[in-house]
Amino acid sequence: MTGADYKKTLVLDSSYIPRSIVSSTRAFVIVYKGSAEVVENHPECFKLVDEELKINKPSIIRIPKYIKTDKHRVPLNKSNILRRDNYTCVYCGVNKRKDLTIDHVIPQSKGGKNTWNNLVTACFKCNNKKGSLDLEEFGVDIDKPIRPHYLMLMRTLNHIYDSWKIYLTF
Repeated sequence: MTGADYKKTLVLDSSYIPRSIVSSTRAFVIVYKGSAEVVENHPECFKLVDEELKINKPSIIRIPKYIKTDKHRVPLNKSNILRRDNYTCVYCGVNKRKDLTIDHVIPQSKGGKNTWNNLVTACFKCNNKKGSLDLEEFGVDIDKPIRPHYLMLMRTLNHIYDSWKIYLTF
């Protein structure tokens, strides 16, 4: 990952619940003012005039108070499943948006439900080839689909850092 990619910081509340995503610069200011603590830094520092002064870019910060808000739930629908799977077939990797469908990992004919853990993005060809087969019969192994945190589906994010994933998945 290049230095230009380390621009965002995940903000947690006192219970380590994700609350927002801010720029790394904004996060630094919040920490500098004493309003938050750094949980984890990005592997790069801010570029400054004084090259000997090293200031880490925060990746995750924690605000030491609980922020009361309603729980954000991501609605289970085709659009959000496509977004979660990055508009890519989980079976073959094709990402032609017009050819994408939704597939039941455990087919409905075998008791599969319409849940985040059972629905994935599949291209039309793979979905038809899989039909009512389960993954073992179809001969593929995929990562278990998960219900995403609402922050994972924010349109402004191009990348979810690995260190954020423990806070953003259920």
